[in-house]
This record gives sequence, C-alpha cells and structure tokens, in this order.
Amino acid sequence: MSKQVPYASKAQTLIFEILFFIYTNCMEKKIRIFLSETLEENSKITLNREQSHYISSVMRLDTGSELLLFNGIQGEFLGSVSSHSKKETIISLRNKTRDQSKSKNILLAFCPPKGHRLDFLIQKCTELGLKSFIPVISDHTINRKINKDRLKKIIIESCEQSDQLCVPDLLDSVSFKDFTHSLGSKETVLFADINSSANNLKELVQKDKESKFILLVGPEGDFSSKERMQIKEDKRFKNFSLGKNILRSETAAIASLVLLNYLLN
Repeated sequence: MSKQVPYASKAQTLIFEILFFIYTNCMEKKIRIFLSETLEENSKITLNREQSHYISSVMRLDTGSELLLFNGIQGEFLGSVSSHSKKETIISLRNKTRDQSKSKNILLAFCPPKGHRLDFLIQKCTELGLKSFIPVISDHTINRKINKDRLKKIIIESCEQSDQLCVPDLLDSVSFKDFTHSLGSKETVLFADINSSANNLKELVQKDKESKFILLVGPEGDFSSKERMQIKEDKRFKNFSLGKNILRSETAAIASLVLLNYLLN
C-alpha cells in the first residue's frame, strides 16, 4: 500500500517549486545599464561614480559578473566587470546581443500632472514604448515647471527595466498655442476627448500605420473653452473616446498609448 502525501506537504512543495522558479529566472536576468557613449565589441568602458555605486553596492555585482549595456543607438552589448572601486568600474564589452530596433513613431503631447502622478505617467508610457514626450502647457495646466533632468532619469531607468533599446526624447515644454503652430499641415493629432463618444481610433490608425502619430491628452480640468474651439476648428485634430468614465490625465495617457500600440502591432 502506497503512502499518501499529506495535502499540506503537496502545497508546500508546490510553493517551493514556484519560488525556486522565480528565483532562478531573476538570477538569469542580467542587469541592463544605459550609457550615453559609443559602444564597440571587444572594447572597455569606464563607468562613473554613480553607475559604479549602482553596480557594486546596489546590484552586488563583482569582478567577472556579466551585464548588458545599450545607448539607444547601437543596440545591446554583453559585457563583464573587469575591475571596480568606489570611484569607477571598468566594463569589458564582448559581443553585440541585439541590433538596434526602430523607434515607434508615436509622440505623446500631454499636460503635466503634479508630483508622483507625472513620474508614473513618464515611467509607464516609457515602458509601453513611444518616440517622444511633448509637455504642453494649456490654460488649465497646474504643473507648469517640470524637472527635465529627473524625468530623463526616470525614462532611462524605465528603459533599463523594460528591456527596451529605444530611449524616448523628452522635449522642452511648449504652450498649447505653440504646439498647434509647430504641427505640419499634413500631421494628425489623435485627441483623447472626454466629451467625445466616437469609437473611431481603429479607423483613424488603419489608414496609414507607417505615419507619425501624435497623441494629445489634456489637463485634469480639461482644455479651456478657447482651446476647445481651436481644436474643433483645426482639421488636423481627430477626437476619439476612451469610454464614459472620467479618467485622470496620467490614466488617459497610458490607456491611449496601450490602444495605439495594440492597433499598430
């Protein structure tokens, strides 16, 4: 007669197997580092103090540890730690692991929300993939001054985490008026309109998947009546709906980008 294994023991075994699977997969995933310099096979790269601290103190990499490096232009390279100290770390580049991919031709024009909500918008939209961020200052935009250096750091960290090779640009803030004046005569702006009931985003995108797409998301308090009139009279703006629910601006930006990426794939 075979001995039955108690249910609790089976559950514990299953939990152990799941945790072991997660652990081994995390261990296999190499650290990715963005560098703004030229990368070449069989060359050496010197990391600065901040990057060296991240490598040695945060990620606990030691001499001989492998990592991946990219610069948003030349693809991705496999490297290993040759030596490290508190001041610098030297990385030996080996071979290219991935060629540079083509950046998605999507631009997000958005009215910056305040505080952590702006950070969240930048982080999640970077993970989803786009070409550029365009901060637009409308009449009802509350956050009129953004810290570009801090937001660029969030963009880079998000690219490192999400396994992306293309690093989105963060353009200078522009007024709504200057934003509309900068548009080309044949450019189309896809406007996520809280007042629209048009379920037409698929139709707008399917016409030309290779063209440049500019998503526009308004501020928390919506555009002013003057700005809305300008949008209504400008044939380059195409309104679409994200549903009946009233969304925060960062949620609307993420939802719009998810939909557009899905339709373009």
